[in-house]
Amino acid sequence: MQNLFSNSRWMIRFATAAFFLAASLALTTEARADNVILTTGTVSVQVPPGQTSILFSGPQGFNLNYFNSEYAGPLSTSFGFQNITQGFGDMSLNGLSASFFTGSLSLTNLTLNGTATRYATLTDVVNNNPLFTVTFSGSGVLLSTSTVRTFTVTSVPEPTSLFLFVSGFAAVISVRRKYGQK
Repeated sequence: MQNLFSNSRWMIRFATAAFFLAASLALTTEARADNVILTTGTVSVQVPPGQTSILFSGPQGFNLNYFNSEYAGPLSTSFGFQNITQGFGDMSLNGLSASFFTGSLSLTNLTLNGTATRYATLTDVVNNNPLFTVTFSGSGVLLSTSTVRTFTVTSVPEPTSLFLFVSGFAAVISVRRKYGQK
C-alpha cells in the first residue's frame, strides 16, 4: 500500500508539471528576440517618385531587406513598412524566415530604432500569430536633402573587442619600453 501511495504522489506531480508545461506552450504565441544592434545597413526614403529601401544585418543572423516603389507618404523620419499588400522583401533571424512581415522604424541624426514582426502565412497575419518579433537599433549618420533621407548604419565595436584591442596596444607599448631601455 505504501508503494501505491508514493506512486500516486509521483503521478500527481507529473500530471501537474505536464499541465503547466502544456499551458505555457499553448499561451506562447510569439517568439521574441533580444534587442538586435545593427552592424551594417541603410535606410533610404525618397519623394518623388516615392520609394522606400531598407537593407539591414546584425547579430543572431538578423537580416531585413525591403523595397517599396509605391511609397506615397511624406519625406519622414518615422514610418511603417510591410510586404503583405505593398513592397517586397525578406526578413530572417537565426535562420528562421517566412513569407510576411510588418514593422516600423524611426530615425534621428545619429540613431535608428524599430521593430519588425515576421509571420508564416496570411492567416497568421489576420490572427496576429507571429513567428517572431525583433526590436532593432543602430548608430550611424542621417543625410537629408529636400527629396531624400538616407540613414547609414556604422558598426560600433563591441566592448570585448575594444578591450582586447586596447590591451594588445598596451602590451606592445610596455614591451617596447622594457626592451627600449636596455
